[in-house]
Amino acid sequence: MNSPPDRLMDSGGVAELAGITPGTVRLYLKRTRKRVTQGLRVRPVDFPLPDDQFGRSPAWRESTVRAWLAVRRRPGRPTSDV
Repeated sequence: MNSPPDRLMDSGGVAELAGITPGTVRLYLKRTRKRVTQGLRVRPVDFPLPDDQFGRSPAWRESTVRAWLAVRRRPGRPTSDV
């Protein structure tokens, strides 16, 4: 049995899945890119760098975003449902 394809999502799709706004996605990405330009490593809790780019539009695999959300929503941290 084949697993479903790992779809690519734009910032709007990431925002919807994460329960945040597209502006927040852009802010989180800006923070991660700043860490990279400062020579710092990207930590698991940092927003992931895009898996792909279409023109100027970043795109993430759904699995990448879900992995980030799993780390971000660790025990003791409230979810967006609260």
